[in-house]
Amino acid sequence: MGCPDAVRAGIMALPGVQEVSYDPGQDVFEVQYNEERLALPIIFAAVHQAGRKMGKEYLPELLSRE
Repeated sequence: MGCPDAVRAGIMALPGVQEVSYDPGQDVFEVQYNEERLALPIIFAAVHQAGRKMGKEYLPELLSRE
């Protein structure tokens, strides 16, 4: 399992996540989730933890869609 797959699996395991997609060209994940069931810091923690398991240091950030 590669890093994007591990990160996606870590995010998908969270309650309230509806969909996770990855854009390899931009190295960006798009996460659709229920804000009533899941807070953004929990998603960031899951991304960071999944990266650490793979020997990577991911620093998640929020990007706007413009």
